[in-house]
Amino acid sequence: METFNLDPRQLARIEAVHRGFLYQHLYAAACLFDAARAGVTHVIVENDEDVELVQPDRRIYLQVKTRASNLILSDIDGALSRFAAIRQEHEEGRRSGSCQFVIVSNSAPGPEFAKLITGKEWPSDTRLHWPQSPAVDEALPLPWRTIADGFEACRAAAETLPFSVLAPETLVWKIAGRMMAAAGGIEPSSNHTFTVEELPALFEQLVVQLQDFPAPPLRYRPQEHEPNLANGQRVRLVVGLSGAGKTSWVSQTALHTSDRLAYYDIAEISGPALANAVARELAARIFGSRGGKLGEILLPGASGTEILFAIGRHLAEDKLTATVVLDNAHRIAAADLVSLVGASDQLQFVLLAQPSATIARIEATLGVKAELLLGWSNETAAAEGASLGCRGDFSDYERLLKITGGLPLYVQNALKIAAESYEGVVTRVCAALEDRTHIVETAQELILSDVFDRFNDPERRAVAALSLSDVPLTQSEASVVLKRAFDLEPEIAATAFRRLRTSGTIQIFGVDRFKIHDAMRPLGRTYLSDAGGEHLQNAREAIRDLLIKALPNDHDRQRVFLLLRMFVALGNVKPLVEMATDEIFHELEPISKLKISVDRL
Repeated sequence: METFNLDPRQLARIEAVHRGFLYQHLYAAACLFDAARAGVTHVIVENDEDVELVQPDRRIYLQVKTRASNLILSDIDGALSRFAAIRQEHEEGRRSGSCQFVIVSNSAPGPEFAKLITGKEWPSDTRLHWPQSPAVDEALPLPWRTIADGFEACRAAAETLPFSVLAPETLVWKIAGRMMAAAGGIEPSSNHTFTVEELPALFEQLVVQLQDFPAPPLRYRPQEHEPNLANGQRVRLVVGLSGAGKTSWVSQTALHTSDRLAYYDIAEISGPALANAVARELAARIFGSRGGKLGEILLPGASGTEILFAIGRHLAEDKLTATVVLDNAHRIAAADLVSLVGASDQLQFVLLAQPSATIARIEATLGVKAELLLGWSNETAAAEGASLGCRGDFSDYERLLKITGGLPLYVQNALKIAAESYEGVVTRVCAALEDRTHIVETAQELILSDVFDRFNDPERRAVAALSLSDVPLTQSEASVVLKRAFDLEPEIAATAFRRLRTSGTIQIFGVDRFKIHDAMRPLGRTYLSDAGGEHLQNAREAIRDLLIKALPNDHDRQRVFLLLRMFVALGNVKPLVEMATDEIFHELEPISKLKISVDRL
């Protein structure tokens, strides 16, 4: 398309005028990007001067000039006259704080003008600022030679904004347009003013809380010796199998905690992005409605760790703390957690995790010890059963707790199955689960089968053989059982034990004793039954023999009952009769308890 203009010289003058205004608007935009860091509270455009920067105890007045040649005195005569009038306003107290005047130019001063500004007659509160000049103030960006340079500088600043939604180029043109509108007294900045409080919204920094605490159960039942969520510890690590009620505990206790809280499920986030994600949650939750502090926190160029540090600094000023709950912490490398938890002493962290090899590294790296939720007590399980219409005595519920490991989800699910399929009789559902004759799959099986399926063959066999024992065995005893049941060598068994321990499948008691977690034992029993009668028989015989050998020196009541169960399972009636007349047995427990134990096998 052809373009025409009647007067090329007039066109050049028009272009120069608009270039000057655009340069000014871009410079004001650059001041906005630096405002919070420099302690500027307001940026004003086209009021007494082209740009005014307001600080708590000072006001900086900027006259912005663009010239194709060197700057000369006549270019700023009018500005110097206004500076004098404004200076008098401050001196006579009609304007608060001190004043400073700066002439911002894209070109250096000419020779004569350069001599003038270094002379004694030049006002001490008036400075000239151009691309090669020394820095004047941290609130003032270095001027640029061209508009292209200015745009690139603003784009680079916009690129460092945390949580920005707009592309940097788009944001710069948006700010330049808003400057033009404000200069013309057009809404939403008809007073020509931009405040630091509004910068996160103006910059379209997406500070929205993306996650909240999960909704607590409608009828929450506390676990045994349940801890508080915020107890003053800087870092806590709460570990439990899926179904242990970690998330329910957090969501319920959060309702009764006065500390500032934030929740983040980090299951799907990469370690390097963790600090940014947590910073967003905290900034939105704690300062989202307090714009001034939010503007100071979301500074251009700030990393996630720096934002967390800034949050901690403001909490310290208010003498406050905040607690951050990170769910699924086992999926993040311990090294990535270090920089996060070290960002501020005002931030406390509660890490929720499932047993895994990562847990030991987190404990060692952060210097913490894993806490366990202890599950439901007999009374709590009975209360849940009563609410579902189930019937059972203390021993029935104790039996159910052993089958489920006391994990709230599994206990609740088993009781629902009892109510729906076994007329609410707890002992019947326990018998069905133990004999593996139940028809409805339990939540316990569905959830833990994924864990079990990830084990290798030696690990599955270890769980299977040792699932027959509900009392702790020593490592040497457990190795004997595996050798006789599956012909596993002690070295292979020891490797399996180590891996099972990191997965939470093995529970440690004392120094050298352990057993399979009660919640995992039903899966082990199923595997053992499917492996064939010979393996089951061998495992029972191995447990029987080692218990008989240890009985003269170890009168543990639970071991005696386990031995009785092995006799019954193996059909060894004669030893039962002999034990019934044994003095040790009578010292341990009345004969009536033997009948109860045998009846339940």
